[in-house]
Amino acid sequence: MKRIVFFLGKGGVGKTTSSVSLAYWLANNANSVYLASVDPAHNICDIVGTEPFKGEKRIFAELYAEEIDVDDYLKRFIHETTKRMKETYRYLQIINLDRMLDVMRYSPGMEEYAIMFALKEKIEKHSEKDYIVIDTPPTGLMLKIFALPFTSKMWIEKLIQWRRKILSARAAVANINPNAIDSDLPITEEEDRVLKELGLQSRTVEFMVNLLKDTQKTRCAVVMNEDKLSLNESKRIREALQFMNIPLNMVILNKQGLTSNPVDAHEIFGDIPIRSVPFFKEGILDRDKMIESASRWAPELLE
Repeated sequence: MKRIVFFLGKGGVGKTTSSVSLAYWLANNANSVYLASVDPAHNICDIVGTEPFKGEKRIFAELYAEEIDVDDYLKRFIHETTKRMKETYRYLQIINLDRMLDVMRYSPGMEEYAIMFALKEKIEKHSEKDYIVIDTPPTGLMLKIFALPFTSKMWIEKLIQWRRKILSARAAVANINPNAIDSDLPITEEEDRVLKELGLQSRTVEFMVNLLKDTQKTRCAVVMNEDKLSLNESKRIREALQFMNIPLNMVILNKQGLTSNPVDAHEIFGDIPIRSVPFFKEGILDRDKMIESASRWAPELLE
């Protein structure tokens, strides 16, 4: 994989059109491309002019597109997670832990976790492609998804430290009096299912953290319009990315000319390349028009 590109921005600014335009441009230049949308309001099909489809589909040259079914992935994520957790903590079912795990689907943050794991799975699966292009949900949800691996990494590292201390203490007690520790309780790291589960989660978040901070492969572009609300939302995105030390590579000023009183994006993004895309009165563009539009900014974004 040469590059992975995330398009960020508030709803309705043209993230999907920008994503599809870049994917078309790349494929038109003899690259293999995987284009994915994790936006619940999927509309790749509308833009490329195909009937809705499940899974990935070849839509042009070596361009494969997929609208990831977040609800389906959430169900699978919860099923696999609860299965592992029930096995890991099977000795605690006496306190009805299995019932607690069954209501995980209603817990805050589960959708974000499911999307994060979906992204990891899809990116690994398509790592042989030249380029991966990701169309993201609106700002609020996507920033939570971006922040999740960073916050999870800190918690998991601390939990692993605590778990190792627990195992060490058990081993010390068992060394003095073997009968003092229940035979069902692990005392070594090799036999501890909890530590193995934490290791699994650690590898996932580590993968995403490294990917998002990889300045050689990863590119982030904010798509905005010329209105004040869009500018404020884009400013919020930049501040969040800066806090996570994730570079912002370009601002795409989409639908230029549509607003009678345009804002000046250079006040906020003067040190970042700002590339304008005019407003097209015909609405949804055909493939050739999108390729031509992307040619104005794609080479600089990918360099």
